[in-house]
Amino acid sequence: MTDIRDEEDITTLVHAFYAKIEDDERLGHIFNEVADVDWDEHLPKMVDFWSKMLFRTERYKGRPFREHLLLPIERDDFGRWVGLFTETVDEHFEGNRADYAKELAVNIANSFSTRMAMDGKFDQNSED
Repeated sequence: MTDIRDEEDITTLVHAFYAKIEDDERLGHIFNEVADVDWDEHLPKMVDFWSKMLFRTERYKGRPFREHLLLPIERDDFGRWVGLFTETVDEHFEGNRADYAKELAVNIANSFSTRMAMDGKFDQNSED
């Protein structure tokens, strides 16, 4: 296995990861039924997003937090998302950039979860 080296590798990662999301019982429901994601439109955006995150390109211009705020996302969903992302990276890549991608995924999930809690998305009495 090699590290994440280029745009082709990011495309491989994104497509493999979102195939898992699409098939996941919980997350697939959110993406497919609730958000009704158009995968042909969404996947290129996610390739651009991860290209920006890993290679500092400027192709992604979006505000992903706002798009997720109205979805029925629960705290545990972030752990599931990170788990599937980490699993996908580990199936395809190894190296410094692969490790960095996994760290970024954890940071993104933590940031979204914290911001959603601050916005009152999660019940005050729910477990962390």
